[in-house]
Amino acid sequence: MTRLRFLVGLALLVALAALALWLWQHPGPQSVPIPVRHLASIDAELFDLDASAITRKGAPTVKVLRFGSTMRFVPHHYRTAGLAAPQTIDAWADELQAPVVLNAGQFDDKLEYLGWLKANGVWLNDARKTQWKALLVSDPVVGPAYAGVIDLEHANPNIADGFRHVVQSMMLLDEAARVRVRESDLLANRTVVAQDRDGRMLVMLTEGAVTLAALARWLPDTDLALVRAMNLDGGIESQLAIRVPEVELSLYGQHGTGTTGFAASPGEVRYPIPAVIAVEPARPVRGSP
Repeated sequence: MTRLRFLVGLALLVALAALALWLWQHPGPQSVPIPVRHLASIDAELFDLDASAITRKGAPTVKVLRFGSTMRFVPHHYRTAGLAAPQTIDAWADELQAPVVLNAGQFDDKLEYLGWLKANGVWLNDARKTQWKALLVSDPVVGPAYAGVIDLEHANPNIADGFRHVVQSMMLLDEAARVRVRESDLLANRTVVAQDRDGRMLVMLTEGAVTLAALARWLPDTDLALVRAMNLDGGIESQLAIRVPEVELSLYGQHGTGTTGFAASPGEVRYPIPAVIAVEPARPVRGSP
């Protein structure tokens, strides 16, 4: 009996050792790293995720801004904003005086936005790009404050009429964790807006260069619990400015091509972009300064 117990115990130890080795070689979803910076003024969390598994150039991190309260995402185009030319994200932040400003989606060689773009109930571009299935919407015409990412593969396009602010772009990841972009070897910084299972909105920028499909496959392996994610413009157009009492931050994409004719100066590239999205609380945040 003693020998039997010894053998059973030994087998158990071997099994536990094998399990520990397997878990070490196959880590589960990564945890949000510490420290997380809490931005009480806009009820948000700012943190980095380790994206070394998919980053091919530059810093292997993804900057994540996750909002705890309902936000409005208001698009702006330099012409309707009364500006003479496209601006860098810092200049846009100074102009709009919004706590968060990020680049919008793609534009053509005439600097016209591609896809739907509506701000404060007015269409800045009313030409829908039918192959693009993602809508970033906020500020319903009727009903309580709301912001979200809508998948037009499962929603009627007329839903855009019910919101004051609408931005159309490419769907990256859907509720079934299905990758909605094609495989490509193109490497660039990326800007993503997403929604999680709790309805919270997130803004993400890769600080290094990744492919879109690799990013889409990687996102479900994080603990962000995303249900939908959309891709905005990438490359040197991928930009973010945060201007709140807790932190001032500017991020400029350094990987990927920009609009034809732009000559980058030596050092950091600060590319002027024609359209941005200003993010601000839909209602006052409790306890904010």
